[in-house]
Amino acid sequence: MSTLKATGSYSAAQLAKFIIPTLLGILLFLTPIHADGRLTVMIAFIIDFVNDVLKPMMVPVTVGVAVIPTVITLLVSFSPLKLSPNRFVQLFNPGLGWTVIRVIGAVLMLMVYFQVGPEWIWHRNTGGVMLYDVGPVVLAIYLLSSLLLPLLTDYGLMEFVGSLLSRVFEKLFGLPGRAAVDCLASWMSASAVGIIMTTQQYRGGFYTSREACIIATNFSIVSIAYSYLLLKLIGMDHVFLPWYASVTITGVICAIIVPKLPPLRSKPQAYHPESGRQVASSRQPGESLFALGLRRAVERAASAASPQELFKRSLHASADVAFSIYPAMMLVGCTGLALIEFTSLFQTLSQPLVPLLELLRLPEADKAAPALLAGIVDSIMPSLLGANIESEVTRFVLAGVAVNQIIFLTEAAIVLVRAGIGLKLLDLLVIYLLRVLIALPILSLLGHLILG
Repeated sequence: MSTLKATGSYSAAQLAKFIIPTLLGILLFLTPIHADGRLTVMIAFIIDFVNDVLKPMMVPVTVGVAVIPTVITLLVSFSPLKLSPNRFVQLFNPGLGWTVIRVIGAVLMLMVYFQVGPEWIWHRNTGGVMLYDVGPVVLAIYLLSSLLLPLLTDYGLMEFVGSLLSRVFEKLFGLPGRAAVDCLASWMSASAVGIIMTTQQYRGGFYTSREACIIATNFSIVSIAYSYLLLKLIGMDHVFLPWYASVTITGVICAIIVPKLPPLRSKPQAYHPESGRQVASSRQPGESLFALGLRRAVERAASAASPQELFKRSLHASADVAFSIYPAMMLVGCTGLALIEFTSLFQTLSQPLVPLLELLRLPEADKAAPALLAGIVDSIMPSLLGANIESEVTRFVLAGVAVNQIIFLTEAAIVLVRAGIGLKLLDLLVIYLLRVLIALPILSLLGHLILG
């Protein structure tokens, strides 16, 4: 192998182990396709197909994924099994805090499914949204993405792209070039895909805690397809291209500024304690970035675990996320949506935003402020609540901020807290506020310029 490294010549088998899985991963996660009259990617098309085919079963399956593991968790927590070193058994021993969350979330899931208890829990616009709209889609995303992500992460693509983009990402963001793949996976697939990928890379020793926190909170943006949906809901899809260009510019500026501020600035430059640092091979004299990337990619592919082992790891990761995230999503999402639907809390809390929106010359600021703040619950809320606002500029900004905020409680925030990369809920709330406050003036300026 050392001779091959030095000469830059590789056997067909070595190249095939890098190229074939990588091309499959690119085809599934990163290649735009036209399907059903819309632009999407293959993994999203597969997820939609699975949801459509299994639609009659998806809601009961969603309930089962929340309830059955919770029952097993209670049995394990009060038995000698909790001392077992088996990693799959430990999925059902998450600790007291997460056990309580699982139980509450599972009870809420059953209340929504059977429509029992207070209406604010099972109403179609509260718990119903989480059970019927969010739950089935997220279940398919977690399962399929976790099982297929090794095609992007374990066979050399991260090393190849990371080498080519290392200078750009280091100078702009102070991050390894491989972070570009996390970003692309989010843009093309879903924000949860990017978060899961970043978490796996941190646990594998490729990112420090600080790098993983920065990448997950600044590059795990919702997909292009979902962005289009948000814009369409708010009645602005006729300006998608200039709007998305504005979103991209704003996202880059946020990614440059936010990591330089607390809390991300204070996160430790420490690698996962169980993995240690994965040191990349150094660049040889006269070696081009392409040659370096290819060499690192071939080396990575050669050291990849067997498909069986990768499947076990991926299954464990998806189960870990689903068993805890599902009940937590129901708890947080149901509570947040109920506060929006049945109380005036968000109207009251959003009042300090009104003068800021007026300063930015955004019409109907009193209506836009609660819609904007509701984005902390779910990124779709600004579009739903702001759809009746007459001002195109205001709607343009609302949809743009919803995409750029990244942090929202019904999914991303819960996944990030559970990921164990070093982020707490308070950190995420601060990052959410920072991103909103930075994005607002930029998008307002661009919106006024584009829409006149």
